[in-house]
Amino acid sequence: MLQLLQNLGSGQTELAPVPAPGPQAGHILIQTTRSLVSLGTERMLVEFGRANWLNKARQQPEKVRAVLQKVRSDGLRATFSAVRSKLSQPIPLGYCQVGHVIDAGNTSGVTKGDRVISNGPHAEVVSVRASLVVKIPDAVSDEQAAFTPLAAIALQGIGLLAPQAGDRVVVTGLGLIGQLAVQILLAKGCRVFGVDPDSVKCAMAAQAGADVFVLAKDADPVAAGLAWSQGQGVAGVLITASTSSDQPVNQAARLCRPRGRVVLVGVVGLHLNRADFYRHEISFQVSNSYGNRESTAAGSAHENFEQVLCWMAEGALKVGPLISSRASFAAAPEVYADLNQARALGVILEYAPAEAAFAQQIKFERPVSSGLGVTVVGAGNFSTRTLLPALTGLKKPPVLRSIVSAQGATAYFAAQKFGASEAGTDISIALADAATEAVFITTRHHQHAAQAIAALQAGKNVWVEKPLALSLPEIEAVAQAARRSGKILMVGFNRRFAPLAVHVRRTLDRCVGPKQFKININAGNLPADHWTLPAAVGGGRIVGEACHFIDLLRYLAASPIRAVQCRTRGTDGQDAGCYTLTFENGDTGEINYLTDQPAHLPKESIEVSGKDWAIHLDNWQAVRAIGLTGVDCRRWFAAPDKGHPQALEAFLEGIVPGKAPIPLEQIIEVSEWAVKMQEMVG
Repeated sequence: MLQLLQNLGSGQTELAPVPAPGPQAGHILIQTTRSLVSLGTERMLVEFGRANWLNKARQQPEKVRAVLQKVRSDGLRATFSAVRSKLSQPIPLGYCQVGHVIDAGNTSGVTKGDRVISNGPHAEVVSVRASLVVKIPDAVSDEQAAFTPLAAIALQGIGLLAPQAGDRVVVTGLGLIGQLAVQILLAKGCRVFGVDPDSVKCAMAAQAGADVFVLAKDADPVAAGLAWSQGQGVAGVLITASTSSDQPVNQAARLCRPRGRVVLVGVVGLHLNRADFYRHEISFQVSNSYGNRESTAAGSAHENFEQVLCWMAEGALKVGPLISSRASFAAAPEVYADLNQARALGVILEYAPAEAAFAQQIKFERPVSSGLGVTVVGAGNFSTRTLLPALTGLKKPPVLRSIVSAQGATAYFAAQKFGASEAGTDISIALADAATEAVFITTRHHQHAAQAIAALQAGKNVWVEKPLALSLPEIEAVAQAARRSGKILMVGFNRRFAPLAVHVRRTLDRCVGPKQFKININAGNLPADHWTLPAAVGGGRIVGEACHFIDLLRYLAASPIRAVQCRTRGTDGQDAGCYTLTFENGDTGEINYLTDQPAHLPKESIEVSGKDWAIHLDNWQAVRAIGLTGVDCRRWFAAPDKGHPQALEAFLEGIVPGKAPIPLEQIIEVSEWAVKMQEMVG
């Protein structure tokens, strides 16, 4: 199928032939008939892509701070590589999509053949979470419905503003969302004052019933707004403008009556003048796009979509005048090449049905290569920034047969970048490929067990990026599949293969007596809604990431784990934990998975001690010893080497002789302890 992609590094917009998404539980599969280009909203993203590196940094100073912090922790080379990889990753454009349901994904509310609106991108076929798909009433055309997500954004902001009938409200910025906001406020019985520098857009808002003010040079919107409100101030101001200036938000505060509200829907400068807000106790809030997934006082996204469609069906929301032009989807790159069309608002893209749009696997013209064939399932950040660069950078790289991802665009990009022969969205097609001897699974954690079992049953050697599974029954099922298949099952426990870990392990062979290990992990904070935190998807951070360090201790101690005690568990939702491990040989170890440490501290610090000696491994860059000779090793100017290439090489070299780099029983042991530790309470 064709999908519109934007490269944030080069600024190039392309209509790419990517594999179509397939049916997925909880998602609706839709064939597109119309989509809407919001010239004002999407212009920001395209202009960011076309900007040079300096201007990109100026537009996102918070990202610059994050980059500088990464330089301190990971080194300049690794940071530069990560930033370059991020900017080279094309992203889908668009979020106003109309079409017919192909597959309802076992969800309620819609059925196959229904006309629906979603926040899907500009693509011939899309897969969208069910909470963001709503059936279109018969009285609403496809073109009208395409405006629903934008109107829902306006409605969400208005819900936070909470105006009452008869209230006076200012809308600053009369682009597409501003025009929709004007109509919604008027439908709610409010009096509206629209502000914009474009006289044509002001005239359009006036035609809808608003009073307007053309923001000419040196004009004073505050004086005009206060005069309009007869000196009383307004109940609230909705900012839908896009500018780097701080003036709109501070002017909004001065326009408000005591305890008025200012809600930001657009993007403006946010250096707030305290005095402007302090004097009349003005509240300020930033709106969350169409709304939250769950119902709130301001409305969920689904509820907002439904309300907008209802107004359209009743004729209370008229979007026809907001259509600037129409174009075929094939001409979409030309539309994006000229997003600065004067006074244009919305462009409707029209789609022609094509049977090829449903293909879930595409092939690239590549030279025929000999060697071990592999498939990578999952094309997220880890896969494209760590696994695939390491895999293709080996001295004897394997032949990349296919890259599979639920989102066809990510599979297409990764296959292009790393030279795979095929890109797809259906794992079963890749597993049926006789030339694929090994499968790498890098999807979200809850998919690992089922995908590993499917690959083993297909006769493939399997690498599962940690964790192996999220429960003891899943671990047992994968283990049984591995034993029956006779193939190698490997989990991406790369740290035991790191050069400095191997160096320390060799040193420990000459150290007599029990050893004490201590690993401090400065894991940092994750957003509260990060996918790794929920048990059903990510499994939690102990099973999902701390398993690395359980395996590292198992390797360094060279002895089975006898018992684990949980000393403390975090209570802030970040899933921190401190554990003591006891090994069969008498060694003991501590794993302190910390989420509240300063970011400038090393991410990983490992200490080993015995009678009259100690070894310290600092962030995979240096080893220092006390009481031992010939141990110190420093590599300060290199990026931390956590053993990814060495682990991959060991796995690939073990396939032909059938020798697993990590014994299956150790993988099961470590995986089971990770699940048990995740469930422990301190």
